[in-house]
Amino acid sequence: MNRTDLSPGMTPRRSRWRGRRLAGFGLVLLGLAAPGCAAANHKEQDQVDPVTLPQQVRDGLDRAARVYPEPLAGAKWASVTRPSGTDHPLYQLRGANGRGRAIEAEVTQAGRVVEVEEYGVPLGEVPAAVMDALKARMPHANPDRVEAIYQAGNPRPVCYGFEGRDERGTEIEVYVSADGKACFN
Repeated sequence: MNRTDLSPGMTPRRSRWRGRRLAGFGLVLLGLAAPGCAAANHKEQDQVDPVTLPQQVRDGLDRAARVYPEPLAGAKWASVTRPSGTDHPLYQLRGANGRGRAIEAEVTQAGRVVEVEEYGVPLGEVPAAVMDALKARMPHANPDRVEAIYQAGNPRPVCYGFEGRDERGTEIEVYVSADGKACFN
């Protein structure tokens, strides 16, 4: 680079850093503008192209599809993020299953499936023991969002999560074990 290639008052070193800052800023703008990249502007997450997932993570997803066939049948993954602040590198995938319900899977870098969640579960599909436990704990709860949580290689949900409002109109979030014996807030 010769002196004539620089803007007035710039040294070669300052010009190089200015270019790097502008390139970095351009990448940030590209990430914010890309469709379907809601997580790209979240400070704790980096967007990851699902095709570039490590082989062990892809193998974990293949195992998850066999172990959790109900929520993952016809799964199409729309986004992958890597949350920071976890003890082990984690991949969080979001998408939809063949029934059109939102799904989420968490897989470690080593390919261990931490959990699978299916959102938009109709109340009619929630076991009676779970609904009884919810009503006993919160008789006036009116959940409008239900999720089924799958863990530990169990092909059936181990827990159900309910979100909505209680009788006072306060937002609630309650989790009930699949056997209806335990409630968690």
